Amino acid sequence: MGSFLNVVIDRTVRGEGIGGRSYCEHCRATLKTVDLVPIVSFVTLGAKCRYCKKKLSWQYPIVETLTATLFTLAFWVLVSSGVLVVPALLYWMLIVSVMVIVGVIDFKFSLIPTTFVYGLSLICLFYIYFTSPSPIFIDHVIAAFGATGFFLLIVLVTFGRGMGQGDVVLAFLIGLVLGVKLTIFSLFLAFLIGAVVSVGLIAASRKKFGNTVPFGPFLVTGFFIALFWGEWILNNYFLVLY
Repeated sequence: MGSFLNVVIDRTVRGEGIGGRSYCEHCRATLKTVDLVPIVSFVTLGAKCRYCKKKLSWQYPIVETLTATLFTLAFWVLVSSGVLVVPALLYWMLIVSVMVIVGVIDFKFSLIPTTFVYGLSLICLFYIYFTSPSPIFIDHVIAAFGATGFFLLIVLVTFGRGMGQGDVVLAFLIGLVLGVKLTIFSLFLAFLIGAVVSVGLIAASRKKFGNTVPFGPFLVTGFFIALFWGEWILNNYFLVLY
């Protein structure tokens, strides 16, 4: 799946369909099955194309490893919660897949593919409506519109310089999946991690004050932390606090 997500990421940005054989983005040579074994091929080929010897992007093994890890975490969470059923597992895997695509594309191109976000938001809306009690469904809808309103306010106040419109759409999806409590925690983490990384980039002279940094990867990171460990972190935090 991680290998497939890499195809989706690359071809979405190029405006290509996801059908057809994989090829080297440098020499356009059609890749064989032995060239496409996740992680293993990247290592055995020395991170270079077999045909033109151009260096391969580290995106490929990173996305493959990240996807495998997140899928395993999703399976573990469902098993631990005692709700491991096929629809729930497919739902979590779909969320993970789209979030990985969104995070990587925004990191590389400062662009959030809103088509994926809109599609997943619609699926999540129906899934939560048909699988959750009304109070939970309402909580998630409130979180979605609340997060969207918060980000939209930032866009309006900063005249679009403080936040991209794609982030507004992504915030809706995050709220819809997490609900009010975890959405607040997720956004707090996103801003915190974003601030730390931005200060680090400035200190390392990689960025200057006023330069933009894609916020999507931070939103996705905060989302995953809240999704997998949010309840545990918050419960232990308040336990220590009180």
